[in-house]
Amino acid sequence: MNRRYRAGGRTAALPVIVIAGLFLSLSAFLLIRSATSQAEHALADRQAIQLHDELKAGLERQSMLLRALSGPLAGPAPVTEASFASAAEPLLPLYPNLRAVAWARRISERNAPLLERAMHSAGYTSFAVRDAGEGGVREHGTAGMAADRFVNVLAEPQSAAGLIGLDMGSLAGQRDVLVRSCASNRLVAAEGEPLRAELGENSVLLYLPVYTREVEDDPGRLIEPIVCDLLTGFLWTSFDIGQLLRDAVRRVSLSIGDVYLLEPPVRPDMGAPRMLAAEGMIGRPGELPHPPVNPLTVEQLTGAMAPHAIVRDIAFAGRVWRLYVLPDAARLFSADDRLAWTMLIGGILLTAGVAAYVLREARTKRLLRTEARARAAMARALRESEERFRLALRYSKVTLFSQDRNLRHLWIYCPRTDLHPERMIGRTDAELFPADEAARMSAIKRSVIESGTGTRCELEVTYGGSRRVLDLSVEPMRDETGAVAGIVCAAIDMTESVEIREALSRAHAEAERANQAKSRFLAAASHDLRQPFQAMSLFHHILMSKLDDPQQVEVANKLGEALTAGNTLLSTLLDTSALEVGNVKPRVAEFDVQDILARLSLEIGDQAIDRGLQLRTVYCSARVQSDPILLERMVRNLLVNALRYTTEGRILLGCRRRSDADGGFRLSIEVWDTGPGIAKAEMTAIFEDFYRCGTDQRDSGRGLGLGLSIVRRMSQMLDHPVTVRSQVGRGTVFAVSVPLVEQHCPCSAAAE
Repeated sequence: MNRRYRAGGRTAALPVIVIAGLFLSLSAFLLIRSATSQAEHALADRQAIQLHDELKAGLERQSMLLRALSGPLAGPAPVTEASFASAAEPLLPLYPNLRAVAWARRISERNAPLLERAMHSAGYTSFAVRDAGEGGVREHGTAGMAADRFVNVLAEPQSAAGLIGLDMGSLAGQRDVLVRSCASNRLVAAEGEPLRAELGENSVLLYLPVYTREVEDDPGRLIEPIVCDLLTGFLWTSFDIGQLLRDAVRRVSLSIGDVYLLEPPVRPDMGAPRMLAAEGMIGRPGELPHPPVNPLTVEQLTGAMAPHAIVRDIAFAGRVWRLYVLPDAARLFSADDRLAWTMLIGGILLTAGVAAYVLREARTKRLLRTEARARAAMARALRESEERFRLALRYSKVTLFSQDRNLRHLWIYCPRTDLHPERMIGRTDAELFPADEAARMSAIKRSVIESGTGTRCELEVTYGGSRRVLDLSVEPMRDETGAVAGIVCAAIDMTESVEIREALSRAHAEAERANQAKSRFLAAASHDLRQPFQAMSLFHHILMSKLDDPQQVEVANKLGEALTAGNTLLSTLLDTSALEVGNVKPRVAEFDVQDILARLSLEIGDQAIDRGLQLRTVYCSARVQSDPILLERMVRNLLVNALRYTTEGRILLGCRRRSDADGGFRLSIEVWDTGPGIAKAEMTAIFEDFYRCGTDQRDSGRGLGLGLSIVRRMSQMLDHPVTVRSQVGRGTVFAVSVPLVEQHCPCSAAAE
């Protein structure tokens, strides 16, 4: 070795060490720098996606604002300035970038003077329907939407009041946008720069069509001839797209570069894209958004100057905005490259290279030890899981087994002692079970083998002379190639559960037969039970005409009260029985509900006066569709129930018009009382048979508790839902919902 050293070995070895060290260090430097650049690009791409999502969410919020405010405009009630302001004012603070939201009402050319007079009457003395200053030439001789005006009659906030009276269809290029929005029944963004002078730079308009009724959204085809006839106007909003971008940059905390928002031309022949907004990156936490330090022009941004820009298209409301995220250009010396420079300088030194090698080896050993410990822990967890699984199977009723494609048993586990797995291995179902049962099981299992899809069913088998009901689950078992090599089955013994279910079914059927027999008996005995009461009532009437002694008359009156109470209770029982058996068939007709209200007011009014109560009936001119006799009995039972439980105060009988879920209208017949009220726990029980709320069940002075039960049965028969609201100590409200017959006003038909 000494001879080699003296012969020049040292001179030959040093360049090799230096060259190898420099090569390795430079390679590490380039790899780390490349990884850093990729990480920065990935971060820029991720932040571009986040900005895209934030801007799309901001645009969707504008859509939500329009849809939230369009509900009252589509309703039958007129929307006034106060109602529109009350609906919009709570929402305006949630949209800091909002510049205006307005309602453009659709009117024909001949109705423009009528609208001006109506607005003058509403307080807008200077209101006038006007066209835009530019592009306001209207086409003559046209029909439909092309001849109508879309005049702003409501606007929020107050700073946008100057737009009231402006015909939005007269703006340059906007009538085609309105026609397209109406025909497709979709939210549409305005083209060009309408109202830029009134609403400021970078303002974007969104139109939402509003119809007289709900219209299905079908983007695949235009339905202009049908839909546009139902159009009442457009609800539109204008917002600052620059503020929207600024808010998105603040939420994302853009830290990788500058961002630009461009509006591409609608057609290629319309020129270059338009710059809408630009924001710079946020260099420090807590820094406010600001414009780019060195902003780029549209030509620089879309040309060869920015080949590494990340571009995302934002499609919304029929328009496309283009988002450019321009990451910072990579610099040779930057804080992100400190690790690469450290590795380069350290690689030059031999000691740093040796230390790095040792560190790498130690790290590898630690990883190996960590992996070994993780594998050992996984093995222990698998063993514990297997032991728990075996213990769970041991004390359960689950039988597991597998079969090959020929349905021969390969493996079986069963906790039952009367089943011997060793006798089943290698045998098929045909060798273990009766022929018909084996055929059913084989058909189920072969369908799983052929289709490769598992199944589950309930199966009855006979084994060892005893009947068993199994919940059988069959799943395919696949080999290394993915082909079905057999099946894996799990069977749960459900014999006891099935026997209990069958016993319950038999008991239920027996109870149903008994209930039907009882109902048939009461229905058959209706005439025989009523006849003695009618005879006693006749004899009581004759007796009253022959008595002169006051004491005898008093006794006879009490006898009459007892006969009346008994006859009432018997009629209630027989009515309930008739409803249960189904002997009562409704006869639906159209009639004035006031006829029923008037009769009940006379009938119940005297009884209310005798009890010191006040019965008030509100007149109603509506016509309903129902069985008048059954509906009158329902309302009478509710009134009698209110009269029975109210000790002081008053009872109110009235009607309200309500809208249903299908867009129609129903009449709510309501009975209000000032009684003791009903607790929430009893709201459902009061409609059950023989239930009397808050009274002693032995108290016969308040009936048998069948009045509300009869109301429930009649409501189900007539499809008239009954609802109840109550407050303990304040009173109760019962309401019956009845279909309302639509009445067309002759003056409305003439106007149409």
